Amino acid sequence: MCGIAGHFQPGKQPQSIRPILNLLSHRGPDFHNIYSEQDIELGHTRLSIIDLSAHGNQPMTDPSTGNTIVFNGEIYNFKTLRKKLTAKGYTFTSSGDTEVLLKLYAEYGEECIAMLRGMFAFAIWDRSRQQLLVARDRLGKKPFFYARTNDGFIFASEIRALASHPNISKDIDKQAIDLFMSTGCVPAPFSIYSAIRKLPPAHYAIIDEMGMDMQRYWALDFTHKIQCTEGEVLEELHTRLLEATSIRLESDVPLGALLSGGVDSSLIVALMAECGSKSIDTFTIGFHEKKYDESGHAAKVAKHLGVNHHVEYLDPAQFENMLPAVVRQYGEPFSDDAALATMLLSEATRKHVTVALSGDGGDELACGYSAYSHVKLASVMASLIGKEPLPEKNIASAFNSNTTIGALRRKMISKFHPEFKRLLRNEYNATRYKNYVYNQDMREHLGQSTFQWLYNLATESCTQAHNPVERLLWMDTAHFLADALLVKVDIASMAHSLEVRSPLLDHELFDYMATLPPELKLKGGESKYLLKKLAERYLPAEILYRRKQGFSMPVAKWTSGDSADFTRNAISQATPFLEQIFDIKALNTRIDEHISGRKKHKNFVWNILNLALWAIEHKAGRV
Repeated sequence: MCGIAGHFQPGKQPQSIRPILNLLSHRGPDFHNIYSEQDIELGHTRLSIIDLSAHGNQPMTDPSTGNTIVFNGEIYNFKTLRKKLTAKGYTFTSSGDTEVLLKLYAEYGEECIAMLRGMFAFAIWDRSRQQLLVARDRLGKKPFFYARTNDGFIFASEIRALASHPNISKDIDKQAIDLFMSTGCVPAPFSIYSAIRKLPPAHYAIIDEMGMDMQRYWALDFTHKIQCTEGEVLEELHTRLLEATSIRLESDVPLGALLSGGVDSSLIVALMAECGSKSIDTFTIGFHEKKYDESGHAAKVAKHLGVNHHVEYLDPAQFENMLPAVVRQYGEPFSDDAALATMLLSEATRKHVTVALSGDGGDELACGYSAYSHVKLASVMASLIGKEPLPEKNIASAFNSNTTIGALRRKMISKFHPEFKRLLRNEYNATRYKNYVYNQDMREHLGQSTFQWLYNLATESCTQAHNPVERLLWMDTAHFLADALLVKVDIASMAHSLEVRSPLLDHELFDYMATLPPELKLKGGESKYLLKKLAERYLPAEILYRRKQGFSMPVAKWTSGDSADFTRNAISQATPFLEQIFDIKALNTRIDEHISGRKKHKNFVWNILNLALWAIEHKAGRV
């Protein structure tokens, strides 16, 4: 795992990217280097995982073509691809995946991207064509930020590093703030800065002196189904999961696993053992408050599987010291409360191993969220309702109505078209909050931009899935997984130079599961049915069928109680920034109601606190 950066400036010598690369050193502490020539400069910070020799260092140049690559990630099928290239006459000097990718491009051009199985973000400078190819993996495991300026095209693995470039404007994108207030993150392609964008998952782009051409190369498609029995599916799923786990065990450095005690991570550890892993080290985070603590469940799994288990406890007293540092590391507003625990878990894990497997992706792969089991009526009516999304004017009319009839319409649409439920419920409620606390300039500037973004997301789900359950699955994969969960894990793990691999995020698994009928994924009211049935081969029922706990923090307590002064002080320090967006009097009213306990505004105040802490870091020039 690594950090990458680059600057393409046709007809000129780019400005040095060394300052950007220095801010990516935590992503790759083992080796730093820059490749430079007229028009292009590429930089790389290396975390050595496979082929620890100097032959694996980057930027890597192909002597036969002059092409140069900077690559962040892992290509799990690189050995198969290498054999294919060897048969075509290619020779190799390294034993890793970077050289394979570079030569694969020489043979197939951008078509090589569809052949890759893994997590990746990379850039290849094609010297003969004088163009830059950049790409990001299908599900968004690895990040890619870029800016198009008068100085050409500049990119980096993290927004904080990219924003340090002196020629990139740091003007704030108000639409990004509005999206953050609704979703707790800034979804691709947006970023907190108007000048910086994210390459969306499953996209590549070619940049030359004429500009930038972006293309999607993969999409999750639920519209094609296969005929199969439950028994056949379980055998096929077992085979595929074993293989997805096995290919992620390739490593020349110590490897372990993150174990929460839930179905997904427990199954992965069991599969690691079946694949032949010896003396597995597992890691979990614990809390002194039982309501949030899963460490006991993880300990039971570890004992049952006979692994070496390690537990790190998060002390509530650490909260006020940790949160500003975490906010700084993420580089833009991000309010997933589990980011603190993930950061601490990554730090503890890195003391023992360099690579850790995780159970990330199981909920999106196999219907793990409770929302999927709450759409039974819509599922029954799916064939009668039709495949087409509801017209925007119908949704907008229900969204903008404050009458009793409007409330009834929102409820009925959500019941029969649950892909619009989050828009008509979550965003409807969030908009009432935002309209109260935003200043007039902010309200006029935004209009209903977040409504439009959510409507587009929901309507796109209708083209990729014909069943309500799978439309929600598609939306969660396209947005929540890519923009929140995977961002949380990447930043937290790479802050401590830890590589996290996720077998359940194998795109071939996602493609296969998409072909299965939804009644095999949700059965008898049981979420994640197939993964649980498979895990029964390894784990006792009391572990698999306990109530889903999730990875959450005591946010209400952390934003009030003993931390009330911390919350108030952060918002007070950030007031010069916040007053560009909010009516400060109205904002403080909501804060006071929450802290005093008169009304519950937990999620809203948590978002504001994270935004305020980011604004403090922004003003100080640390993000």
